[in-house]
Amino acid sequence: MLRFVLDEDVQVSLAAILRDAGHEAVHIQDLGLKGAGDEEVFAEAQRRGSVLVTGDIGLADLRLLSRADHHGVVLLRMPAELPTDAMNREIMRLLRRVPEPEFSGSIVVVEPGNLRVRRMTDA
Repeated sequence: MLRFVLDEDVQVSLAAILRDAGHEAVHIQDLGLKGAGDEEVFAEAQRRGSVLVTGDIGLADLRLLSRADHHGVVLLRMPAELPTDAMNREIMRLLRRVPEPEFSGSIVVVEPGNLRVRRMTDA
């Protein structure tokens, strides 16, 4: 079971799907942090021991993630025109391919039909 914090640019519906899959998941707006800066959002995910899910390329900034001891970031690079339900299905299908220990200290880039895992120790 993983813990996830979803950034404000991620559909709220993904949190429920992650919970249905047996994970803990909370959307940043439910934490009262809507509009918070990247560093604050990242710090909250780390405080909660959670993988941060975001579409914000700024949150995958290597300077922010320069240490390998973070809980992980999932960077969603999905087309905006993809319907939410199709997007959520694709995200879940791809995330199931990543073993839980691989999230810690990594950036997982999720694109339609593809994912890449970059360990920060590889940076």
